[in-house]
Amino acid sequence: MGFESSISASKTLASDHSFCQRDSISCGSYAIYSNTPLSMVCICITILVDACLGEDMLSDGEFHSAIWDDGVEVWITQMGSLMNMNTAFVDRANGVVAIIDPYDAKKWISKLEQEGLEPTHLLYTHTHRDHAAGYPGMIKRYPNLEVWGHEDARVPNLLGHIVFRNVDFTDTWRSSPGESVDWSAGSIFLTVTHSPGHAPGHVTFHGHGVYHAGDLLFVRSAGRVDLPGGDPQAQQRSLIRAKEILQGLPPDWRLIPGHRYDDFKGEVPDWINLGDALKHNYFLSNITMID
Repeated sequence: MGFESSISASKTLASDHSFCQRDSISCGSYAIYSNTPLSMVCICITILVDACLGEDMLSDGEFHSAIWDDGVEVWITQMGSLMNMNTAFVDRANGVVAIIDPYDAKKWISKLEQEGLEPTHLLYTHTHRDHAAGYPGMIKRYPNLEVWGHEDARVPNLLGHIVFRNVDFTDTWRSSPGESVDWSAGSIFLTVTHSPGHAPGHVTFHGHGVYHAGDLLFVRSAGRVDLPGGDPQAQQRSLIRAKEILQGLPPDWRLIPGHRYDDFKGEVPDWINLGDALKHNYFLSNITMID
């Protein structure tokens, strides 16, 4: 499976003639050849430069959108001073919009209204304040949202710490650490893996060409474990499990980190493909089993 096409509010190939003139460029499931008319490549097919080359980074609140070949749209955006990465899955045919960790409610509401959509589900990797920053605004604007997280992420005993925000889940996963469960809504099908360590009840999501890592993994590093509720041994086990999962997924799928922090080949990319993550992420390439 792959992306049939992609759309973006601001980035196209039309201004990157050096890219269009190459003999052959492949990027995940994209392939462009020099015998394709330049106008067809640069006008009829809108492909994001950063998806293939990583040359451009998303500005605050800018959205990258791509359509998976099953018709599900995948939106990725970067928001806030901590460069939080958000992912959304959009099934227009069934009116389903599931957003992972929406950071800025105003920017999300603006984008959704622009697209003529309303969100149906909020999916939380964990309940640290930055990842749940958009929760109050989203639930105020859309009070009937389904709000999902892991049961262990409720953390009532940790809400006194400024690092956490209370999120009133309407539904929860109750999986064991390392366990993966299926979640679906409309044509959106995701695998949710309980990955504690950085925070209690932390989960990752994968499906439709992306692995949204939350704060388990960044492009070349991993999440910290020194905040309240952090657990170094649980994090190590979660990283081992993540490596197993990534090794079983197509290498051209994208790893979406919780934050855009790390340098890779002289840039600070919004994401990295799984093949590169397995090779160049320090923890994935060096993690060993716990005795």
